[in-house]
Amino acid sequence: MVRLYRAADAKEMARAGYSAKYIADIKFRRKINDSGFILVTIPAGTGTVPHIHSELEEVFVALSPLEMVVSDTTFQLDVGDVVLAEPGESHSFSAYSSSDGQVLAIKFPNLKNDKKQQNP
Repeated sequence: MVRLYRAADAKEMARAGYSAKYIADIKFRRKINDSGFILVTIPAGTGTVPHIHSELEEVFVALSPLEMVVSDTTFQLDVGDVVLAEPGESHSFSAYSSSDGQVLAIKFPNLKNDKKQQNP
């Protein structure tokens, strides 16, 4: 089941010379030995093709405001929001017409050929 963690809901804590927000504590379904980090840029006014993964869990960190659809649920993401998509959950992104969208996608484990396209 998709999980959304809102950066705006996290409490900011003062540290020595910086502040920190703990946005998400995530437990994975299985032991993870590796991961892959992908910086995704979606041109303004466009979107990605919906797809699923058979085995990997994917964590997304919004680096700009954008829209994400997971299965049949639409999320408006703000900078710093974190989403966990589990295997079999269809997901896609759309950038607003005013600017490109960016998201950091982190694959657990780092399976590079686990993507299956869905009908848009």
